[in-house]
Amino acid sequence: MELTKLGITIVRNELFPSNTYLLKSDRSSDCLVIDPGLDAKKILNKIDELGLKPIAILATHGHFDHIATVSEIKEKFQIPFFMHESDVKLSQSANFYLKLTKINYKITTPSPDYLFKSKKEELTLGDFRLTVYNFPGHSNGSCIIQCHDLLFSGDIVYKKGLGFNNFPGENLSKLKTSIKEVFDSFPQNSIALPGHGEPEYLNKIRSNNTELIAFLNQNALQ
Repeated sequence: MELTKLGITIVRNELFPSNTYLLKSDRSSDCLVIDPGLDAKKILNKIDELGLKPIAILATHGHFDHIATVSEIKEKFQIPFFMHESDVKLSQSANFYLKLTKINYKITTPSPDYLFKSKKEELTLGDFRLTVYNFPGHSNGSCIIQCHDLLFSGDIVYKKGLGFNNFPGENLSKLKTSIKEVFDSFPQNSIALPGHGEPEYLNKIRSNNTELIAFLNQNALQ
């Protein structure tokens, strides 16, 4: 899977392992920054190295490892930040979650410029045509950001494993419902780009992610 041909660069955050995605326009140097994690210097260096021009920041949800460097990037490029309204309170608790994970880091809590409020919203940002879907469970405001056949899936769907950490606000029953909806809502050749781990085609995740398959086959846990 050659992501660079699709205009995608993954920045692997190391302080706390997560994926930040830079989605480049096929017409210009404009890009979207999706889920900026804890390694601000690494993300900014990659933007500079590739000669990209960020026009917006989007978070799939409000956990600290997906919004940690929003404030730095937003200030540097003077661009808007988008997230779901149901995760605003969660994002404001980012430093509390950092303490839970015993990471010595201080987040400047970002202020969203636009809040998604619906189950499904269409969004145009420059050359990008996006559809944003709310799939609660990992958090109330967890979203999948769709651009053509690309699904920025946050912590909803992984290539391997399950996105559940027993953090406050997580709900296994809602997560199960959401995952089933994801598989029923998108073409199976869509590419899931998760918040952690490797990208994968949706049909392969559905067939090969044994932990997820077992979870979907369990009785409701909550």
